[in-house]
Amino acid sequence: MVNKSPGRPRGSSTARARLLEAAQKHVVRGDLAAISSRRLAAEVGVSHTLVNYHFGSRDDLVAAAIALRAAPHDVIALARGRDGHGPVDLSRLAHGILAVWEHPEHGVQLVGLARRLAAADDSAASISGYIQVAVFEPLVADFGREHARRMAVAIVGFLFGRYVLELPMFATLPREEAGRLLLSMIR
Repeated sequence: MVNKSPGRPRGSSTARARLLEAAQKHVVRGDLAAISSRRLAAEVGVSHTLVNYHFGSRDDLVAAAIALRAAPHDVIALARGRDGHGPVDLSRLAHGILAVWEHPEHGVQLVGLARRLAAADDSAASISGYIQVAVFEPLVADFGREHARRMAVAIVGFLFGRYVLELPMFATLPREEAGRLLLSMIR
């Protein structure tokens, strides 16, 4: 049953966790980009307004779901239009990247991965190949090779500066400001 009374829901609520769980199921199915806030809320039996209440926006819910099942190709796929097709939405891409790298569990794993890439250990070649095919080539298809190269340089530089090297000029920025900066760099 949907809560129709105005204001904050009374009592303890599991709505946030249920919304996130439902969004994660759609990430696994690969159709989250096509699911509206209303449909997702209806699936778990809550008001669609709780998406904004708990996450700020539908895109923030998408970013939170991605962060829990992080894979670069998922970030690219979910940055596309609502139907999962069409060009990459750069704002979704920038905020999705931050959501993944700032996730408490996945962020630590990604920093370790980035450090292995920088050290050129045995896994570096396979990881680089995956990033080339799953991340760079889709960006080339949407934006052209030169723009995709500039985007890749900006994204890699930003991620290494903020998360791996922890440069204060990047690391101390609040997440929203960091998202705006990254977006301005990839446009």
